[in-house]
Amino acid sequence: MYSEAPRASLLRRLSAIMYDLLVICAIWMFAMALALAAVAVLAKTGVISLVGYQDEAEYIQKHAIWFQLYSSACIGWFYLYFWVKAGQTLGMRAWRLLLLSADGKPVTLRQAFIRLLTSLGGIGNFWLWLRWGKGLALQDQVAGTIVVVLTKEQSSALNLHRDAR
Repeated sequence: MYSEAPRASLLRRLSAIMYDLLVICAIWMFAMALALAAVAVLAKTGVISLVGYQDEAEYIQKHAIWFQLYSSACIGWFYLYFWVKAGQTLGMRAWRLLLLSADGKPVTLRQAFIRLLTSLGGIGNFWLWLRWGKGLALQDQVAGTIVVVLTKEQSSALNLHRDAR
């Protein structure tokens, strides 16, 4: 049913990414607060020592690789969760975009993970210019997914149906 909808354009995809960046900023700030709290608790319990560090933030900066991995995992979780659970991130919902398997079924966790890795932080969407008329970004082509534009009626029906679960 939804798989016959028109494919999402580059502009529409980039607009959804801009919305999602706001959510990602909030997730990242929350992740930072949790990391600072974790370092403070570990220091208070004697698991780690803050000797030689000004504060918890400097400790995190000196061990940046771990926080970068943690931050990447939090952001990755955001996309994986929403793609698998609803087929839409919050930005995709605002722009009436829906992610599906190429056969029209919901996206699997494996497909979502492949899509996340091959999206190259959104740069994979520029593949649309190379594959003009196909409507497939690099991540969609590799993961076997499609992103379609829903009508207002389809979007309302889809979101009402999901809320009833």
